[in-house]
Amino acid sequence: MFLLAGGCSRVPRIIVLEDPLTADEHVELGVAYERKGDPALARREYEAALRKDGGSFQARVNLGNIYLAGKDYSKAREEYLKALELRPGNAEATNNLAWTAVLSGERIDEALARMEAVVSAPGGRNATLLDTLGVLRMHANKPEEAEEAFALAEKYCIEQDAAQGGSANQAYRCTEEVRGEIGEHRRELRKRFPSPAPQPPLIR
Repeated sequence: MFLLAGGCSRVPRIIVLEDPLTADEHVELGVAYERKGDPALARREYEAALRKDGGSFQARVNLGNIYLAGKDYSKAREEYLKALELRPGNAEATNNLAWTAVLSGERIDEALARMEAVVSAPGGRNATLLDTLGVLRMHANKPEEAEEAFALAEKYCIEQDAAQGGSANQAYRCTEEVRGEIGEHRRELRKRFPSPAPQPPLIR
């Protein structure tokens, strides 16, 4: 590499700026930008975190979330799969990968298999994950299994709130928003797969 000194005999000073932040600090800054509604700056911070530490699970998931919100489903899927290489079977990454499949309409069966495994694992049964499972089953044309998952999601909603008094893990708390989504998904299921009308009794 040659530097042009414009006829000056002095060697120019080259300043190298070092990033003082850790990968975790970049992730925290990215989350702050997301909360402020600036996904472009959030993405920049998550990418900076990964340059510092390519094994940052949370940076991978959060970057996937940015791509998912921007409807770049292939890149979102790529980030979630990389996150799952770091933590196989992780509920958060699997759940978000499932929504990539639902929203893109691609790889539903693969996402369903991953989600079934997560929900079957210890601690995998909660309202949020069961609701996602129900949506996947609905998109896989399994209405009875989907209804079962939604019913269980509502059941766990009630049980979680009663047992923990609203102190459950923030990621999986059964908020009014979660309850509303479960109800909305059940209504969507009934529209997609309406129950057959009862047959009148035969007169013999």
